[in-house]
Amino acid sequence: MAAKNFHRRSIRFKGRDYTAPGIYFVTICSADGSNIFGRVNDGTVVENRLGQLVRARWLEIPRHFANVELDAFVVMPNHVHGLIHLRKTGAPAVDRFAASPSKERQEEFRKPVPTSLATVVRTFKAAVTRDARRILSKPGKALWQRSYYERVVRDGKEYADTYRYICENPMRWDADMENLAIKRAHRG
Repeated sequence: MAAKNFHRRSIRFKGRDYTAPGIYFVTICSADGSNIFGRVNDGTVVENRLGQLVRARWLEIPRHFANVELDAFVVMPNHVHGLIHLRKTGAPAVDRFAASPSKERQEEFRKPVPTSLATVVRTFKAAVTRDARRILSKPGKALWQRSYYERVVRDGKEYADTYRYICENPMRWDADMENLAIKRAHRG
């Protein structure tokens, strides 16, 4: 029987060069929205062992990627928010909003671009998954949704709004309707 060719729809901005210098607001969700990284108590995140591992691996990202600088981030019970600054590398400059970025800068299946946002996120998720499976002795446990969400931060106001959103996220946890629905589903 011939293998089926599946094509996943990308949520990335078409034509965006995700190796380009800039600030990216990234959200990475747990598998099935499960609250596996801890809990929120009176507006403060209380990370469990897995949440502490997520935090540790997040903070290690710049050790593995010289072009990355981290900014505000928070590990929530079922997701991680963070601002990632991609800095200029020795590669030639590319118009980050060009309609058709150069072929060598485009990420393709099994051909990762070492300095791309996708590679940074994929490496982070893989490191957490590998260590969590070893520590928790659950080799088949899925920790993450398949993809992640990102938004290019384009100006100072958007940066300030995003920074505040990340920092205040734990205080809004109990009022967030999506989180309430997930909490009810897990109780019931």
